[in-house]
Amino acid sequence: MVEKDLLRLEDYERLKLITDLEVSPDGSMVALAVRSVHRKDDEFREHLYVVSSRGEGEPHRLTRGKEGGRHPRWSPVGKKLAFLSTRPYDPELREKAEDERRKGKEKPKGAGEEGVGTNAEEKEEKPRPQIWLLDLERGGEPRQLTLHREGVESFAWSPDGRFLVFSGRQPTAEEEAYLKSTRQDGGPFVLSRVQHKYDGRGYLDTVQSHLFLLDVVEGEVRQLTQGPASEGMPRVSPDGRWIGFLSNRTGDPDNNHRTDLWLISPDGKEARRVTFGDLGVMDFRFSPAGRQVALLAREEPERSTRVWGIYLVNLEESQPLEKPLEDYVGVGFSTIGGVVPDGAPRDPAAHARVFPVPEKATPFKKLTASLDRDVLDVGWLGETRLWALVADRGQGRLATVTVQGEVELGYPSPEETILLAHERGGTLAFIWSRPEGGRELGVLSAADLPQGSSARLITAFTAVYREERLLSPYRRITFLNSDGQEIEGFFALPPKESEGRPPLLAILHGGPQSYDQPRFSFEEQYFLGRGYALLKVNYRGSMSYGEAFCQAIEGRWGPMEHDDFISGVKFLLEKGWVDRDRLFVTGFSYGGIMTNWAVGHSDLFRAAVSEHGLYDYEAAFGTDDCHLWWQYDYGVPWQNRDGYRASSPKSGIAHMKTPLLITAGQEDWRCPLDQAEMLYLALKKRGVPTELVIYQGENHAISKPKRALDRVIRILRWLERYGGLPMEDTSAEGYPG
Repeated sequence: MVEKDLLRLEDYERLKLITDLEVSPDGSMVALAVRSVHRKDDEFREHLYVVSSRGEGEPHRLTRGKEGGRHPRWSPVGKKLAFLSTRPYDPELREKAEDERRKGKEKPKGAGEEGVGTNAEEKEEKPRPQIWLLDLERGGEPRQLTLHREGVESFAWSPDGRFLVFSGRQPTAEEEAYLKSTRQDGGPFVLSRVQHKYDGRGYLDTVQSHLFLLDVVEGEVRQLTQGPASEGMPRVSPDGRWIGFLSNRTGDPDNNHRTDLWLISPDGKEARRVTFGDLGVMDFRFSPAGRQVALLAREEPERSTRVWGIYLVNLEESQPLEKPLEDYVGVGFSTIGGVVPDGAPRDPAAHARVFPVPEKATPFKKLTASLDRDVLDVGWLGETRLWALVADRGQGRLATVTVQGEVELGYPSPEETILLAHERGGTLAFIWSRPEGGRELGVLSAADLPQGSSARLITAFTAVYREERLLSPYRRITFLNSDGQEIEGFFALPPKESEGRPPLLAILHGGPQSYDQPRFSFEEQYFLGRGYALLKVNYRGSMSYGEAFCQAIEGRWGPMEHDDFISGVKFLLEKGWVDRDRLFVTGFSYGGIMTNWAVGHSDLFRAAVSEHGLYDYEAAFGTDDCHLWWQYDYGVPWQNRDGYRASSPKSGIAHMKTPLLITAGQEDWRCPLDQAEMLYLALKKRGVPTELVIYQGENHAISKPKRALDRVIRILRWLERYGGLPMEDTSAEGYPG
């Protein structure tokens, strides 16, 4: 038996995490996308695997090399697997596209309407995501199916496997010239959209995404939709009659979230509207007979605190379109809204909620009306029953839902969580996690839902951590906040006992509508291995506790979350579980915002680390990418200056004395760099110990392994400087901090 030791920084290189899955049509196999760490090239890579759902044999790796694949999707017969990849383009396909372009053909095979990569300049561009196909029956290299100039965003198979429908950006000639100017010639960005930038994507252009049909055998591509609105996330009905897709066709999609479900026939001759602007649809599933559709949607789409639920619509009640689809933009609304009226309203938030007003209500039945929890995913189990993945009290749980609206929650236990699930052929596969257990693929019989007594794990990607390293379980705790309301959180002790009470590191989650759950986290287990106890609080505003719990903080960010979090710290002190003289706090994104709030409204902590947070909400409006979020909760800053300022962490600057390490991404447009700079300079001017770490070229999310490790080391060394524990990990030598 291997003697277990503490987790080391070098163990990060062995990390393999399942990120996506799909069950084969007969339920016998599961296709996986698995992310791994490649420290030498400083990148995360995703590769595809297949594994027997009966757990027979090890997972078989399908892709290799620098560019693997993601979004695996089985063909209807289950003998082929399509996926997306940015691997180098197939030279034969490029040559064929070039030959047909020279011949003057308008639609070269596999190339979309205008082709791609047909000159020397374009051949130097990094490949964009394209659809590739693996023949699992005969083997061999994957075959490239598409050569779409702007890449493929999403795709789906037809029931007979004859064609794929995919969505992709399709610039006009004018837009093509603009893209060339900005990408190759150093030309200026010319912005006309309200949503003029987005984190990870940069400054936004006006290019629309449309649907295309690809004949898998012949390689021919035909454009299916066009016009002044985008179409995406296609799915084909089981009878092959309809292609469903999501589209915001208000004509002003930057100012609302009215994404509707539409249908179009594969020949493009018929189209229907399924929802009418009163729902924001995130996803949908056709029933097995194709007569009904289950929507994953929410009412009041711009209100981020409304729960996502399951809505049932009969397709017979959808509206046939009398004119071409492209003519249905801005149609079906008595007003589109978008422009905030001038004035000095008593209620700035209500005044600024100028969203579309539909002329017609969608004829839906809400199947999860009794649940008051967010539904994360859904699928059919016959014509009268569905399975769902539900966010419930700080964990992902499986549930069954009937078409009569009966909901039953089940698997797993409170110490575990489900992150993703998919069902087909009577087999439900899921990504399972627990803090000391890693992240693995599990399966159960769909007939056993929702309790899951047949559930078993069939992979061992993270077994090395369980078998060789000392990891800590999380304890679910409850305590009362200052208002007498029960709040939940998770508490963990270091895996090795030491003399005296351990120091506490409180980690605040982002969102604020995210939630902490009992899942494996390398960085958290590493902190525990260094001797810190951890506290993670699901404060008011967190998902998975119902709408009222989420909506409590609307227009009042800061005080309630802080009170819940501080109440959790005081609960631990009352229990005598942690050292009251060594309390520390950190958080990322909204967790960084609440860390900034905490050091301005409390003197409990010896040091803190704020990662990618905000400082001045008024200054964030227009420089971040969240204008609709601000608008719903607070209105616009010129009409609610006092509200923006009162909720901003900036309101506590005169009271900030806690040593604070601040980190930011140079190109973060969710929580912009200038927010970190303002806080940093204010603290410097006040003489508060502080440092600012700017990650070059980085957006909001963590995109490189070296950055992921660097931030962990910097956090620990900052805490060590102010009374925390020494690192004592030789594998961390050579890292800054």
